[in-house]
Amino acid sequence: MTTITVKVTEEEKNFLEKIASLENISLSDYVRTRAIESAEEQMDYLTYLDIMSKQKEEDNVSFEETKAKLGLH
Repeated sequence: MTTITVKVTEEEKNFLEKIASLENISLSDYVRTRAIESAEEQMDYLTYLDIMSKQKEEDNVSFEETKAKLGLH
């Protein structure tokens, strides 16, 4: 595995260690897991924004229109 160094204050380190200990994992595992999760969430959000920017307003169908098309009144 590759090593990444992250600079934090002593207070931040103590806080992260306490949170990691609550999950019964090492500080390294905690930071790695949270960093990956955060990056994945950011990618999901950026993908959503990209898709929404390409969608045309006229492609949208209201809830009422959908109900009418399905014969639900």
